[in-house]
Amino acid sequence: MAEEAEKVALTDSKVDRMRKTLDPMPHLCAKVVHGFGRGSKLLGFPTANMEIRWDLEPEKLQPEAKDVLDFARSCEAGIYYGWAQVSNGPDRGIYKTAMSVGWNPTFPDVKAKTIEPWILHDYAEDFYDCEVRLIICGFVRPEAKFADFKDLIVAIREDGEFCRETLDDETLAAVAKDPFFIAKEAEAA
Repeated sequence: MAEEAEKVALTDSKVDRMRKTLDPMPHLCAKVVHGFGRGSKLLGFPTANMEIRWDLEPEKLQPEAKDVLDFARSCEAGIYYGWAQVSNGPDRGIYKTAMSVGWNPTFPDVKAKTIEPWILHDYAEDFYDCEVRLIICGFVRPEAKFADFKDLIVAIREDGEFCRETLDDETLAAVAKDPFFIAKEAEAA
């Protein structure tokens, strides 16, 4: 991660946030799989759970799957900001993303680290089994356990707004034009 991190003030959720740009910025690509069903149903924040192949040895994985596994294994659990695209779904736009990586400590049933981008866009339909492409630009805060769902919901809402505003930075906004994302013109050819 970049050496300098910009600290920001506490908010209603009493969670410290920072803008810590990653260098290099990881590029991940994975299938969207069903999660625990809490994101949109319980909390009101739909996430695109990325498939992590914990069941296979890294040397048996395709390069993109290995990148996802390596990131999950090595990154700090917490909230990140970045850009995402559902590259083979009905809506192939590139959108701002707030992403949770970790064990979701508020819920005791998570047995392996998850990567759950909350793409900050209203999709008309689900996109399970589609490919999501993600460029992770920076780190916001470590994972936290909340005693109350209301506090968790406030923190997630604030994380989303923080990520949305952070990605307005000119340098970070330019990442949305990275060739890693599939151009609509290219897919039509």
